[in-house]
Amino acid sequence: MKVRKGLRRESIILIGIISVFTLFLIAVIYISFMVEPLILLQTLTKNRVILIILLFIFGIMFLFVLYNLFQIVIDRIKNREGSKFRFRLTLFFLIIASIPIVPLSIVSNNLISSSIRLWFVSGIEDSLIDAVEVSKQLYAKFSEESIVEWNESCVDCTYSMIESRVYDKIDGVFLYDQKEDSLFSIYSKDPQTKTDIESAGIVELDMDSWKRLDINTREYLIVPAENIHAGEVFLVRKVPDAVQQYTSRISLGLQNYRTLKIIREPIRVVVILFYAVVTIPIVLLTFYLSFSISKDVTIPIKELAIATQKVASDKLDYKIKLEAKDELRLLIDSFNKMTEDLRVNKELVKHSERIAAWRDIARRVAHEIKNPLTPIKLSAERILKLYRKDDSYEDVLSKGINTIITEVNNINDMVNEFSKVARFPDTRMERTDIIAEIENIIGLLKDSYKHISFSFHHKEKKVYLSIDKNQIRRAFLNIFYNSINAITKQGNISVGCSESKGKENFYTIYIRDDGAGISEDIKERIFDPYFSKDGKGTGLGLTIVEKIILDNNGRIWFESRPGETTFYLEFKKA
Repeated sequence: MKVRKGLRRESIILIGIISVFTLFLIAVIYISFMVEPLILLQTLTKNRVILIILLFIFGIMFLFVLYNLFQIVIDRIKNREGSKFRFRLTLFFLIIASIPIVPLSIVSNNLISSSIRLWFVSGIEDSLIDAVEVSKQLYAKFSEESIVEWNESCVDCTYSMIESRVYDKIDGVFLYDQKEDSLFSIYSKDPQTKTDIESAGIVELDMDSWKRLDINTREYLIVPAENIHAGEVFLVRKVPDAVQQYTSRISLGLQNYRTLKIIREPIRVVVILFYAVVTIPIVLLTFYLSFSISKDVTIPIKELAIATQKVASDKLDYKIKLEAKDELRLLIDSFNKMTEDLRVNKELVKHSERIAAWRDIARRVAHEIKNPLTPIKLSAERILKLYRKDDSYEDVLSKGINTIITEVNNINDMVNEFSKVARFPDTRMERTDIIAEIENIIGLLKDSYKHISFSFHHKEKKVYLSIDKNQIRRAFLNIFYNSINAITKQGNISVGCSESKGKENFYTIYIRDDGAGISEDIKERIFDPYFSKDGKGTGLGLTIVEKIILDNNGRIWFESRPGETTFYLEFKKA
């Protein structure tokens, strides 16, 4: 029972660990596809709860591994049954599990480091910087073209003249009034440009160079021009969308490249950490599964080894009470069946040898006793007949002769009962309702023994066995009489029957009394012929019972302790 509870607990723990690991693996797969490494790093840095949970899971699994490893080492040191085999099997599993893990970890770490180094090969940053410089020169060219067009066409223009002209390189002309501290549109090619520039508010404008201005996903170049009436004139040119996209990508790429260059070492640490987060639980789970598998294999083998030693020491009633699966379950069941068959065969051989020996003794003793009994009886009757004439002598002689005849008859009856062991009637098997037979016997005994309470427990209304009804009735009566004799005063005798556990198509009946019980020193002799624990009777009752049960293809055994004795009888159902 303890072994079963232990295995059930181990199974629950294993299912729990695998469930947690499955959820963990799903989360890892989701994160690897859906979450950026930088975001993951920031999340782990800011949210310590996730990190603590991961460390807790690792710690629990690590403790499980250490606990099982410690148990294996302790069992090996104490040289317990199966510890050597389990130690070697576990070590083999761990070596097999470690063979791919160690080189894979080394190669993965090198690949990660090499991959990150490839991001920063020489020339990439310089190329990006050159691209940015090219874009600046392009912007400078745009601004220069706007200045040239302004100088050629409208350097001395009035406001009205500016508004009336058509420009090619200029998209807008704006005036900054220092007194009003605001921008005014003098000319705009489209209303959107006017709205964007005026809504941008006052910006820090340099009168000596052009400036980029991003407004509502549009990019403008603002170029300072000549002063007009104490105001600062700024020329606006919209950057073409294609150029804007190219330059934005170049700037963003350079910015990201420099950011990655700064945090490349943390990224490598994050990637390695992520690899460790995925790998370590797998390693620990592999180790734990190695322990579990080795335990599942070695425990049944250990139990089989112990059971083999028990059987070798002639303890054939030993059973392996262990839950197993597949071939191990079949092996355990086959072993238990084998020991049961050995025990039954041994009982049959022992019974046959005992009966054969006592039959021979019975025949000889019966022959030796019967031979002188007949002439003794005849001589006594003849003497009595010849001396009837003398009255005084006749009275004494008659009493003596009658006593001799009576005792000779008693001896003859005893010899006849003694001979029953040597010549038993043939068994006639028939389909019999054992429930009805037991109820009839109990009904008969209830009326004769008022000081004893009889009870009968059964679920089925009818159960048919293939037995000799008369012989089984005699066997049951003998067992009942033994139970009755064991009860000195008031007592109880209970009878019960049910399907045999673990044996299909077999039925077991028990007869239990609360008498004195059978002491340990005579349990082995209880079925021996002419053995009686109280010295009363011939001592053939249980011997005859055992023979009847075996002749009816059944088996009988008993359990006894002070205050309770139970006889079990098992038969095959019809």
